[in-house]
Amino acid sequence: MAFTSLLKIRFDDVDGAGIVYYPQFFHLCHKAFEDFFDDAASVSYPRLINEFRRGFPTVAINSEFTASLRYGDIALVQLTIEKIGTSSATFGYKIRRKQDSKLCFTAQITKVLMDLDSNAVLPIPEDMRTLFQNIL
Repeated sequence: MAFTSLLKIRFDDVDGAGIVYYPQFFHLCHKAFEDFFDDAASVSYPRLINEFRRGFPTVAINSEFTASLRYGDIALVQLTIEKIGTSSATFGYKIRRKQDSKLCFTAQITKVLMDLDSNAVLPIPEDMRTLFQNIL
């Protein structure tokens, strides 16, 4: 199972060549990550950060760029969970152009649950672990 987010490529996503500037692919992944929490979790990502003072900073990235996205394209961002650890999870991303389903980008991004006030690593709570296992 996967979570999918549709994101429009905006003018500020592209570089002088008119294609998505490579760091923006990671921004698209993070937008899908936030959408996943907003749509599927019991708490939205802004609430997790602002009220509960918990967050998932990135600790490792592996990625591959395979085709371009351009201004006006619709990116279909598919999020899966590839691995769940005690305090971390590896999220898999596939970004395709909606209009032709062309695969443009893949990534594995490992995130760790942290207390944002103490910077302490925390174990993933059972409700979150269950949510992650549903898209493993």
